[in-house]
Parts: sequence; C-alpha cells; structure tokens
Amino acid sequence: MSFACAVRRQSLVVLAALLVLAVAIPARGDELTDDFHAAVEQAAAEYRAARVTLETRGQAETAAAVQRFREAFQEIGERFGKNRPAAFADDEQFGNMFMLIDTRLVGVLLVIDMGNRDAARDGLKPIEETLSQLSARSAPAER
Repeated sequence: MSFACAVRRQSLVVLAALLVLAVAIPARGDELTDDFHAAVEQAAAEYRAARVTLETRGQAETAAAVQRFREAFQEIGERFGKNRPAAFADDEQFGNMFMLIDTRLVGVLLVIDMGNRDAARDGLKPIEETLSQLSARSAPAER
C-alpha cells in the first residue's frame, strides 16, 4: 500500500469519526430534553395524585402526597438546575421557579396541617400552570 493510499484511508477514518461525533452531540441535547420532560411528567403525576388525595383522603395522606410531589419537583431542580435543556438555557427565572414552588409547597403543607382544604387547593392551583408550561416547553420535537 502506498503512502498516499494510507493517508487517504486514515483521512476517511477521521472524517467518519467526526461525522459520528457531529451526529451524537445533538442527540445528547435531545436526551437531556427527553429526561427533563419525563421528570416533569413524573412530577405532574405526583401533583395530580396530591390533588386527588386532597379531595378524597385525610390530612396525613394529603400531606404525604404533597410531600411526594415536593420531592419529585425538587429532584427536577437538582438534576437540571445547572444542566438545563435548551428550551430553558436563557430563562433567567428558571432557578427562581424551583425556590418559589418549594416555598408555595411549604405553605400548602402548613395549611393542610391546619386542616384548611380550601387554602391547600388555592396554594396548589398555580403550580398546575407552572407544570403545564414546563411540559409544553420541554415536549420533544418531532424527529
């Protein structure tokens, strides 16, 4: 094999490797978005369970359900607070949103403890809108 043939073959291998990398990098971004969206959907399921529990069960069960939702939402902040999906890369309120929701949930837990279902409903209602917006913004694009 001549030197020119060897260089050409090596160049093709390098080009193929670069092509694989170029294709893989956007896939990682899509994976991040998919993971974020799945975490939001899991938190939304916990939210819905907390709402149902609020309407159908007692204080202890409701507090436990809201706490499970709180933990699921906190996990999103921990996992994606520094490594955001592209849809939230420039969102200045992204980090603050987790703190605000957590503060609201502490308030909801307090009013549940006081036995005030109406205040708990009022405290949870705005969170539904936030979850809906997060889900819409992180929904996977058609590929």
